[in-house]
Amino acid sequence: MGVCQERIEDQMLEGLTPPQNKAVYCKVNQLEESLEQSDSEIFITAINNPQTWSANSLSTALRQKGVSLADTTIAKHRNKTCACFRA
Repeated sequence: MGVCQERIEDQMLEGLTPPQNKAVYCKVNQLEESLEQSDSEIFITAINNPQTWSANSLSTALRQKGVSLADTTIAKHRNKTCACFRA
């Protein structure tokens, strides 16, 4: 083995850390964690109640309160296809 190959093998996975880019995380989860407890409870109740809040109507209501969260993001979270549910 060459010197360069030996160095690569010695430090192959040292310091491996998850990405710091928040784009790989679910915005529903990020928003929940950023809210105060009472607002977080209201938000999660709405997220978990698609019979009352369609994704589109919830997105619109949140936008009127100054919170930007797309209906597609809400739908992905509800369908468990967002980053929260990836292994």
